[in-house]
Amino acid sequence: MTDTIPAVSSAPLQLAQAYFDAWNAHDGIAVVGTFAPAGTYLDPTLPGPIGGDHLAGYVGGLVAAFPDLRFALEDVAVDGDRVIGRWRMQGTNTGPLPGAPEPTGGTCDLPGVDVITVGEGGITSVVGYFDQKTFVEQLGLQALVVPADEPPMTWGYSVRTDLGNPTVPGALSMTWTDVGSDAEQEEVQIRSRQIVQEVAAEPGFIAWLGTASGRRMHTVTAWTSPEAAASAMARSAGHREAVARVRRDGLLPRGFTSIWVPHRLNQQQTDCPACGTKVWFDPGAAPRCDCGAELTVGSYL
Repeated sequence: MTDTIPAVSSAPLQLAQAYFDAWNAHDGIAVVGTFAPAGTYLDPTLPGPIGGDHLAGYVGGLVAAFPDLRFALEDVAVDGDRVIGRWRMQGTNTGPLPGAPEPTGGTCDLPGVDVITVGEGGITSVVGYFDQKTFVEQLGLQALVVPADEPPMTWGYSVRTDLGNPTVPGALSMTWTDVGSDAEQEEVQIRSRQIVQEVAAEPGFIAWLGTASGRRMHTVTAWTSPEAAASAMARSAGHREAVARVRRDGLLPRGFTSIWVPHRLNQQQTDCPACGTKVWFDPGAAPRCDCGAELTVGSYL
């Protein structure tokens, strides 16, 4: 495996070599310099072709996420004015990666192909092909597939704590916020993670659930009492800073917070691991199946 295209006099090959050299030099301006004035770049992570300053910024963002980024060439083929380069993208994610709350520290060795078309004045287009699912999974992330939005349904994702605490909630704190941009959504995710890490150590904390669908984000937190919720939020430095960002700096265009107390608690159910019988029991009980087996009480979020 090499970073170098075999030395020949073909102009398309020379431009392709300069293109890969610029990537491996982590020089976004040099990458753009290999393109014709109207040349464009496209890969599976982009909504459409980009060029010029947008392409230079894209290179800079990827290099920031992977400071040791390298494209190792495995094979090169030429067809007229077109060069097909088969490569492996290698690097370690120690910098900010869009869509992730923090660097994963994971390494990637991702196979891919660039189809490089050369015309008057330089490269007219690069179309990159690689498997996004493989990319994120190599970094220790999950690739989730959800249906397309179809009103009135908007799809998204959710995350919850799993502390195994079966305490019956005495209160639920509920929030929703509308984010105005991807940057705001990323900031809310980072701040939410900090707040949950702080309040999870509070004696009145039971469990937390967060969801996002479109531009709306929700949280539901189970507490032993309304007083426990209020006290924990008051002690959370992350929560105080987040509130200050909203009130002082105008973060988030819309939002709502509230605390609810139980109105009716229905029975919980679980399958007996010994005999398979479905057992119903009251909240807070220590259930046992008629067969004598002890049953596990599920947490409430």
